[in-house]
Amino acid sequence: MTLTMHIGEFKARFSEVVEMIKNGMTVKVIKGKSGELVGYFGKTLEPQKPAERTLGFFKEQGVTINLEDLFWSDQELEEFGL
Repeated sequence: MTLTMHIGEFKARFSEVVEMIKNGMTVKVIKGKSGELVGYFGKTLEPQKPAERTLGFFKEQGVTINLEDLFWSDQELEEFGL
């Protein structure tokens, strides 16, 4: 369950909020009249799964890109004129 609180209320009731989080509740903290998100506080927040990216044009051309291809030595950068 997610509880939404304004930042002032969150600060004033911090000890209570800690107990709520220990009991498995998630707290969404907002500020201002616009409801700008400050953050989520909870015990079991799981990170979002990163979006899987495709190569697009290069995939159709049979090109593979390895992690080593993304890093260049200082000598290689000098050869490129960078």
